Amino acid sequence: MKKAFCMFMVVAVLLSFSGCKNSEVANQDNSKILVYLSGPEQMLTKLEQEFENEYGDVCDFLIMSCGQVKSKIFTEKEAGKIEADIVWGSDPAVYNLLDNEDLFDPIAIEEQDKIQDKYIVEKNYVLTSERYVAILYNKNKLKDKDLVTSFADLAKEEYKNSLVMADANQSATALGIAASLYQIMGNDMTYFENLKRNGAMLTKSNGQVPSKIMEGEYDLGIGPHDSVIRLKKKAKKEEFSMPVEIAWPSEGIIAIDRPMAIVKKDSRSTEKDELCQKFVNFILSKKAQTIAYNAGFVSVRTDIENKYLPEDAKVFNIDWEKATENESKFKKDYQNIFK
Repeated sequence: MKKAFCMFMVVAVLLSFSGCKNSEVANQDNSKILVYLSGPEQMLTKLEQEFENEYGDVCDFLIMSCGQVKSKIFTEKEAGKIEADIVWGSDPAVYNLLDNEDLFDPIAIEEQDKIQDKYIVEKNYVLTSERYVAILYNKNKLKDKDLVTSFADLAKEEYKNSLVMADANQSATALGIAASLYQIMGNDMTYFENLKRNGAMLTKSNGQVPSKIMEGEYDLGIGPHDSVIRLKKKAKKEEFSMPVEIAWPSEGIIAIDRPMAIVKKDSRSTEKDELCQKFVNFILSKKAQTIAYNAGFVSVRTDIENKYLPEDAKVFNIDWEKATENESKFKKDYQNIFK
């Protein structure tokens, strides 16, 4: 079993964004497929092991944050060639941009009858799972009478200097979350101006949000539910206190889909083309979807029950086409606020 590559050092990140290949890509075995992906390392390692148990040592994982995946893909695209065979992570806005440039191969889903209709898209990528963005809070700091019930509440004076969220300038998922909040608030940037004025703290990644709440640095946060699920499981296993809970906002829980695509490559062999298709279909299989579900991600399959979402919860589905069209202007406006 080959070792998955993780990009935790700044130097490695800088190298990956340069015009030259980083050492992992440069040394990649040409007989294997190269996957750029993001997600919890324990989950990804388990998925890799299960796939290679069936097909052999046939893939190399380059594990990054969502923002790094996005930056690496676009840097390589501008240089003339995306090195990856498969990309997995980030949000549909990124994939829409690339699919519009005809950079992805079509995918033949083997068990399409097992995929929920809402997760089937007429694109050259597939949706592999879903995350719910909600309000996270420290139950030891906020009692029932103080609980926030909406995203709008977070801009109130009573929660000044209490909020933490990931920076849309640094995290691709955070950009999707911010774009969703923008749509929820009537396509108005005033909400972000109010959050900034109210002392909102920005982190580099969504994973840091529940950690900072758990450590008592902040009382509230905006972030995906799955990180809380994993922290709760870890706390139970290692027997430590885990005070972070989820509040489902009245405006609707933001649903963020996680896509996967096969990069179009005329030079790729037929064998590797087939392996790419097998890998995507493996990720959509019940075995792989169960692994992802146990890590906190919502399955796209009809035969895996979603127990994470309350029955009466309202879900907000972002208009990804609109988010893709408006991304450049939105990012500029966001950057002007959170300088």
